[in-house]
Amino acid sequence: MKFKTPATSILVTGIISLFIISTLFACTPIESKKIDVNVDEGEVQELEESEEEIVTVDYENAQFGAEINGYIPFFLCTDNDNHIKIEITNTSDFTWQSDGKNPVRVSYHYYGQDVDYSEYDNNARTILPNDVEPGESVTVKVLINDITNKGIYVVQIDLVLEGYFWFSGKEIPVLQSNVYFSSCDEGSES
Repeated sequence: MKFKTPATSILVTGIISLFIISTLFACTPIESKKIDVNVDEGEVQELEESEEEIVTVDYENAQFGAEINGYIPFFLCTDNDNHIKIEITNTSDFTWQSDGKNPVRVSYHYYGQDVDYSEYDNNARTILPNDVEPGESVTVKVLINDITNKGIYVVQIDLVLEGYFWFSGKEIPVLQSNVYFSSCDEGSES
């Protein structure tokens, strides 16, 4: 190639040189360092086992069911924690979670018969001992400790899916009895 001016010749030669240099850099592999990580097979298995499957339940369309069996005594204390042993069977079509975002808990409602005290929602909750699969039964000691006024009450043991609704709201039968509440301290009047 012949150029009319030496400046054009220098310019073209410079451009070609830049092109060759940039092509060489673009085609040269980048040096990288390999880092060895030692992972014990036991740790890998432990990590795999710890990954829990997240199960999403459509509670609005799920089938709810429960069988509650047990006995509520006719006398309970106003000044002590009362524990009532019951057996609950999951007849729902989903697993009851004992913890997490929307666990199933055991609680109760009470309605005064000869006194003007009632409570539906804000009573003590009892945690299930473990997740309960459909068809599985568990024994639970239900805590009743919110009734502090002497009198006769209707007590209903019920299950609640926290964040959604009470099982009785889905027409699941509760365990119910009339109970007389009074002080259990020695020397107190009954």
